[in-house]
Amino acid sequence: MSITSYNIMPMDKVVVVEVVSSLSGTVFFHWYLDGLYMGVTTASSRAFWIDAGEQARVEVLDTTDPAFDPIANAPDAWPARRLLWWVRSLDADVDHYRVEERKAAGAWELVSTVRHVSDRWHYSAVSRRLDDLTDYTWRIVPVDRAGNQGTVQTIGPEKIVRRPDAPDFEITFNSGPQTITFSEAA
Repeated sequence: MSITSYNIMPMDKVVVVEVVSSLSGTVFFHWYLDGLYMGVTTASSRAFWIDAGEQARVEVLDTTDPAFDPIANAPDAWPARRLLWWVRSLDADVDHYRVEERKAAGAWELVSTVRHVSDRWHYSAVSRRLDDLTDYTWRIVPVDRAGNQGTVQTIGPEKIVRRPDAPDFEITFNSGPQTITFSEAA
């Protein structure tokens, strides 16, 4: 990969990242936010939504190979994020969607607000940073112009497991046949 420089331009909650590549011809830029694949562009800049006071790692891989596999070649993901995807509400007069998150058995917290577009069939949002070995549930709440809630869609619960504990192994050496045996400790 041949990214030679990054230019980061924060604008309130939107951050625009521009990169320069030493590759020539048609260049495909594969974008990642904290290791989560966000998509490919042929443009060398992309905007990301970052909450005020939050930091995120934006990485981009550039290639001239149109068959490049961005998932198999993804950078290490840290911390975890989840792409939330839902189908539009059929409720009348939907103005926007509230995306809310519940960590473990805690209270619901607002993650983002997504505007409803009349000809769009599905929507997506990226979660906040997620803690490993923790249960999360998300809900999508359609809200009409008067502030009334529609039919809520729920995603989860889901346990985030990214770095499970390594198994505890015992190692024994048998000098007779000179073999080493690995076994899981009790």
